[in-house]
Amino acid sequence: MQKRKMIAGIMVVLAMVTFGCIEESDFEKQQKQSDKEISNYLKENNINAEKSAYGLYYEVLTTNTSGATPKSGDVMLVRYHIKTLDGDSLESILDDTVSFKFNWNSIIPEGINYGISVMKVGEKIRFYLPSYTAYNGFSPEDRAFAPYSNFIVEMELVDAQSESDVFENEIEQIQAYISDQNLDDVIPSSSGLYFKTLEAGDGDTPDTYSQVTLNFKRRYLDGTLIQETTAGKPLVVNMGSDQLVEGFHQGVMKMKKGEKALLIMPSDIAFGSSVQVIPSNLREELFDLGYITTNVRPYSPVLYEVELLDIK
Repeated sequence: MQKRKMIAGIMVVLAMVTFGCIEESDFEKQQKQSDKEISNYLKENNINAEKSAYGLYYEVLTTNTSGATPKSGDVMLVRYHIKTLDGDSLESILDDTVSFKFNWNSIIPEGINYGISVMKVGEKIRFYLPSYTAYNGFSPEDRAFAPYSNFIVEMELVDAQSESDVFENEIEQIQAYISDQNLDDVIPSSSGLYFKTLEAGDGDTPDTYSQVTLNFKRRYLDGTLIQETTAGKPLVVNMGSDQLVEGFHQGVMKMKKGEKALLIMPSDIAFGSSVQVIPSNLREELFDLGYITTNVRPYSPVLYEVELLDIK
């Protein structure tokens, strides 16, 4: 079973894996090299950018002095474009927004955690991230960027919301999904879980001390498959443990042996704030390597198709 422990500092772990036993002086040399590369880039392109105490540089593109200043714990809704300092475009999210929590370790590259603190809602800033505030010596399997790459991230802070606002928005998304899919006999609960029996079961219902055997598929509301059990390898869970996210646990406790059900839930009882990954196509790889604890995006409602095979 792969290690899935919460890590105190995502990029600290990346640095440890990347550098191993390399002496600190070698790391300092790499820091200086990255700083030099960005400094030269700024000079060659006549860019006036400020350098923060954390090492990243930033250039204000659009100001909004009347915009709200984010508070710790707020949910940031942003648009962005990320590319390497060499000009290789990696991802653009400009017509939609992505979300992450404004606090420590909420987004990779970690330099954005520092950069967002200088922004107000409605502002756009271009960040120049040296490798040691981004992916250090890590390079993805597809070699989209090399080890010790520096990055340019152009980011617009569209809004800052409370988590209660996000919860209400997600409930609206779920209700719209239920309406669009013409789902009937869906039972809501006060926690935000929506439950629908797909095929009735005729066995017992689990209790707190039950061990259950399940097949499941987890999807986003747009139908994208996130994870599923494979044929002949169901999930075995002790219901008294915390193996399942809250909404999944609540749903299984409502089921009978042999039943198939649809569980739809907001992130509040699913995977919550998790960690945002930019570019987003690295999420699965970082999850498989154990650098992040879930492959589900932050603040994402999810649905489960569940079959309760056995109860002991």
